[in-house]
Amino acid sequence: MEINSSSFIYGQQGLQRSQDKLDQASQKVASASLPAVDQEAPQQPDVYGSQIKDGLIEAKSSVLEAQANANVIEASDKTIGRLIDITV
Repeated sequence: MEINSSSFIYGQQGLQRSQDKLDQASQKVASASLPAVDQEAPQQPDVYGSQIKDGLIEAKSSVLEAQANANVIEASDKTIGRLIDITV
């Protein structure tokens, strides 16, 4: 008997997307923290601060999304375990 759980797959995909978003947010913070070498006129400090804040907010959002997706995977795992217990 084959037990197919689409919620487990969706949880994995969501977890991967969360990781990708966290990588992008981290890159955004890192690039805003470094001075631009190739620009002639430096940006205003509030622009850097805004980019850093946005990146940190996106990073926190990604962490919360990852936790939610981990909960989906855990619930799916428990459900599959119960189905196996019932069918064995």
